[in-house]
Amino acid sequence: MKKITMIAMIAALAAPLAVQAEGFYVGGNIGRAEQKADVGIASFKESTTAYKLVGGYNYNKNFGTEIGYADLREVSVSGNGATLTSKPRAFYAAATGTLPLNEQFSLIGKLGLAAAHEKVTAQYRSTYSSDTETRTTPYISVGAAFVLNKQVSFVAEYENFGKVAKDGSSNVKADMFSAGVRYSF
Repeated sequence: MKKITMIAMIAALAAPLAVQAEGFYVGGNIGRAEQKADVGIASFKESTTAYKLVGGYNYNKNFGTEIGYADLREVSVSGNGATLTSKPRAFYAAATGTLPLNEQFSLIGKLGLAAAHEKVTAQYRSTYSSDTETRTTPYISVGAAFVLNKQVSFVAEYENFGKVAKDGSSNVKADMFSAGVRYSF
């Protein structure tokens, strides 16, 4: 929880400075988040619609930084009288790289850290268990961008948030395919 608070404080302090910069942008994505859980005796892979909000600064046409919040939404799987539910969210900070292919298209990549918060609940008949965990994980993203005009661009991305929860040999991994729009100031 301390790491999430620290990232939020840094973002709040940096935002007024970044707004004055020419390379500042904000945006949002919507897409499909997939969670893969391995709990020892069982495993599952489920997808749901998810979203994220971002803010960033491009130092030049090739390098920048970005912070974001991704709500990877809740997924649930049931069978044999048991139900397992997973709900991850993540704040991330990443260095960004852009490779322009021409005036409108470019490839993008990001590498950073995510502070992932995961809530897992399990129920078997009348027995109920719930746990939350916050862990720092590597954050990796690749994608492409289409520049519509000087202010608006569209992006498509694949993002991997790593193991958002881990307890012994049990873990939950999360990733997301999404499309979104960016507005540059």
